[in-house]
Amino acid sequence: MLENALKGGRSYWVLVSVLLVIFLLGVLAYSRQLSEGLTITGMSRDVSWGIYIAQFTFLVGVAASAVMVVLPYYLHDYKEFGKVVLLGEFLAVSSIIMCLMFILADMGKPERALYVILHPHPKSIMFWDMLSLTGYLVLNLFSAWGVLTAESKGVSPPIWVKPVIYLSIPWAVSIHTVTAFLYSGLPGRHLWLTAVLAPRFLASAFTAGPALLILLALLLRRTVGYDVGAKAIAKLAMIITYAALIHFFLLEWNFSRPSTATSRLISMVLSIFSLDSMERVIWYLF
Repeated sequence: MLENALKGGRSYWVLVSVLLVIFLLGVLAYSRQLSEGLTITGMSRDVSWGIYIAQFTFLVGVAASAVMVVLPYYLHDYKEFGKVVLLGEFLAVSSIIMCLMFILADMGKPERALYVILHPHPKSIMFWDMLSLTGYLVLNLFSAWGVLTAESKGVSPPIWVKPVIYLSIPWAVSIHTVTAFLYSGLPGRHLWLTAVLAPRFLASAFTAGPALLILLALLLRRTVGYDVGAKAIAKLAMIITYAALIHFFLLEWNFSRPSTATSRLISMVLSIFSLDSMERVIWYLF
């Protein structure tokens, strides 16, 4: 299947060339960071988090959101997600790889990651973060590749695929939960110092991830003719709506009294479901 990456028209090779140029620019920029240090990023003692951590947080959520298509398809036999589940699994794989790369870039010296590997400790939250990310990457890589290979041959997936996928479902919840524990354990970051951070992270993940998956599905349908189906997209839009409502409720809870958060959530629900269609609901949430 990898040989198909070397086949394509003119527009395909133009896209590959553009991406290669961006990749080389990134390598040059990172080599400068390695030689001069993190000072070139503008981060400091007071501003210690930048685009690296922001992208890491977003991509962890995107990776965790794959469970929103895996769970209905494999546990509830929702066949409409048959085509979109492969996109979700491979999107999770690419997101986890980028998460690990952003962490290495944020460390300044990538060899510091060896301390977590060579000196693991169960009391270290960084150890659990590494374990959850790498474990989820391996689970999704094996399951997605097994399903894709079976689809290309027109046969059923191997018998070991389902147990691996079932294991990846709670593992998906763990990656964003451990990330929330990591952030909420920093007293110097008062915005993250809250007990509702883990469920808020999960709710935002189940909002942003399926939204990105919808955009990817629409792009593939327009460019290569891979159509996941209107019902699958509509169901993803419904998942986004409910997850966004939960996220807004927890976000409001974080900054106000519970009674105020509840009343605002009720008014938001009433205003949303007074709209004409699900498409307008999604634009309203954005």
